Amino acid sequence: MNIRLGVVGPRDSVEIIRQVAETSENVELFLFHYETTEEVKEIIKTNRDLVDQWLFSGQAPYAVAVESGVIDEDEGSYPILHGTSLLGKFLEAQFALGGKMKSISLDTIQQKEIDWVKANFSLDDLTIHMFPYEGYVPAQDIIHFHEELYESGEVEVVFTCIQAVYNQLIEKNIPCYRIIPLDISIQETLRYLKTRAESHWYRKAQLAMVGIEILHTTSDYNEQQFSYKRKHQELELKRILLDYAEELQGSFVQSGDSHFYIYTTRGEIESRAWPIQVLDDALLLTKLPVRLVIGFGVTALDTEKHVRVAFQHARKHDDLVIIIVNENQEVTEVFESNEVITYQQRNSSSFWKERLQDSNISPAVASKIVSMARHYKKEMLTTQDVASWLHGTERNARRILTELEKVGVVQVCGEEQSGGRGRPRKVYELQN
Repeated sequence: MNIRLGVVGPRDSVEIIRQVAETSENVELFLFHYETTEEVKEIIKTNRDLVDQWLFSGQAPYAVAVESGVIDEDEGSYPILHGTSLLGKFLEAQFALGGKMKSISLDTIQQKEIDWVKANFSLDDLTIHMFPYEGYVPAQDIIHFHEELYESGEVEVVFTCIQAVYNQLIEKNIPCYRIIPLDISIQETLRYLKTRAESHWYRKAQLAMVGIEILHTTSDYNEQQFSYKRKHQELELKRILLDYAEELQGSFVQSGDSHFYIYTTRGEIESRAWPIQVLDDALLLTKLPVRLVIGFGVTALDTEKHVRVAFQHARKHDDLVIIIVNENQEVTEVFESNEVITYQQRNSSSFWKERLQDSNISPAVASKIVSMARHYKKEMLTTQDVASWLHGTERNARRILTELEKVGVVQVCGEEQSGGRGRPRKVYELQN
């Protein structure tokens, strides 16, 4: 399996990375040059379907891509500029100046790398004016920093990691050296991106199963199950589901008169919007309310089990919701508003198991309450909140909060009036 790697940077940087990367096995390179860092967004938007992972020439283009939202942090990286990269340029400048370099300005490289170079190579007498930064800073800001120091006589030489800064300072006849990553740093980044791309690929190839269930009451079942109207409704529903199965490149199976299943891969499902529209179309065109759940798993048996678990959660909801259960038994609820909430189905970690061993609360319930509270940024909880989240009664919510108080998950911190004649509700504070 070849990993498709998009290399993004100035032409000379891309060429250096190409020479190093060509020795790496199972890597297919796509080279993208730019004149200005701002071009990065359009490069990725236009070519994202060609690439598994992005290798950027440096911090600036990577930061532009992440901060603009065209990639997530786990879709790319860049070679780190270590102190050894800086040391090589120091030596080059010292030879050029006849060993007279006493004060310099430097951008991008972090303080710890400077400290390493100064400590290991007896450069304590060298004054370094630094311009470190996180993310992306416009080139003109960096140019202004160096130029001002040079013109005031505070520095003799400028060291930069940015091509645009280097080019403009050279045009202004300011002595400038450009720092580039070493081959070993590029190789480390290549290995990291290959491993991550393989992990993503296997995740995309993971088994997935979509389950669809028609909702009906007992009277509906007895009176309409065998009517022509009901059969026509089911035929229209099958058409909608077949279209969705085709979109997912999956196989479609009907089980009995009320259950349908689509077998596909995780990559096919996650590359598209969650299928809220399928539920909307089913209700609008067939007048049949349906539940839709998704299971992910490493094996077919696990995937089918997770679909059954997802159905159990979905049956607790009266509103439109898609339930997803993954291979770690995490439950994700996707609502019509595109609001997404994830919590643990059961004790996958020893934390909840130990904390709740002396209570009558399941780890799944505790995990969901804590996840919902964090999702809504609520540190203070009431029985009304918990009843709403668990689709239960306030009486049951009161019992659950009392149990959680006993084991230290929540603590009573006050009261609020219920709005009626009853006793004030206790307010609980979530404990870390």
